[in-house]
Amino acid sequence: MDTSLSIEQFTVEASNETKTRSLLDMRALYTIESLLSQGTTAKVYRAHTQAGQAVALKVLTAESAGQPQLLKLFHSEYTFLSRLCHDGLVRGFEYGEVNGLPAQSMTYIAGQTLDVFLSQQGRLDETMAVDITRQLAITLAYVHMQQIVHRDVKPANVMLTPNKKTVLFDFGAALDLSTADEHDSSKIYGTPAFLAPEQIIGHHNLDGRADLYGLGVMLYRMVTGRKPFYGSRQDVLDAHLTQLPLAPSQFVHVSPELEQLIIKALAKQPAMRFQSGSELADALAHVQLMPAPKRFAFFQPWYRWFNHR
Repeated sequence: MDTSLSIEQFTVEASNETKTRSLLDMRALYTIESLLSQGTTAKVYRAHTQAGQAVALKVLTAESAGQPQLLKLFHSEYTFLSRLCHDGLVRGFEYGEVNGLPAQSMTYIAGQTLDVFLSQQGRLDETMAVDITRQLAITLAYVHMQQIVHRDVKPANVMLTPNKKTVLFDFGAALDLSTADEHDSSKIYGTPAFLAPEQIIGHHNLDGRADLYGLGVMLYRMVTGRKPFYGSRQDVLDAHLTQLPLAPSQFVHVSPELEQLIIKALAKQPAMRFQSGSELADALAHVQLMPAPKRFAFFQPWYRWFNHR
């Protein structure tokens, strides 16, 4: 039985102002199968081409399409994804519309987001946490070489694939440093729990080191099972600016070398952190880790989850 869903089932009424009839009609290229995720600004569907190739189709909501800044960021995301080419990233294919709403197609990645995996596992053994972080550091090194800052590095924007690879996605908040003069430093982009201090204060010289801070927060979360700071949105933002996170060893038995690496990654001043994704990846490749006699117990659920998909 054909379980494909008609594109009309996902129609969202758009105002005359948000309709963009001059754009490519995605309905002529793709058939939507199912809803993958729904955020505040867009919905992402699994779809397929006439040849049967699976893609992810991201459609802006009517409300978001009516906001010029969000519309600009959405189109910028497509520009970034169509320009970037790396195994650790999704690739942008087409930009157009679905029933009058801006839409873009991109690589469909089978797997599980890191935030879902962490919610199931609590925390990861050092070997897995370091492997995930190192893969992402290498990916970010490439992104930063293209003069792009992601600005929203967090577990929810990382896919874990069945072959244990990481894929970074959602460039909806990304910044092109080559057009930095257009950067609105008065607005905070990203997720509070993973924001670098310079993102919070709106520093005009924002660069890739902000992404590496977010990656450091992720590593802290994977190793300890908790984020560095908790509280209201403002409490968390203030903590990133003024407080030192508790040492990971206060919560778990952790390698001294890895703990020092995490502390460096979370330095308040960009100059005190790792200066590039490549530098961080190299440090992770040589860090001395704690023995993990029960390592398989941590890996097994990942394998089991994929084997039963």
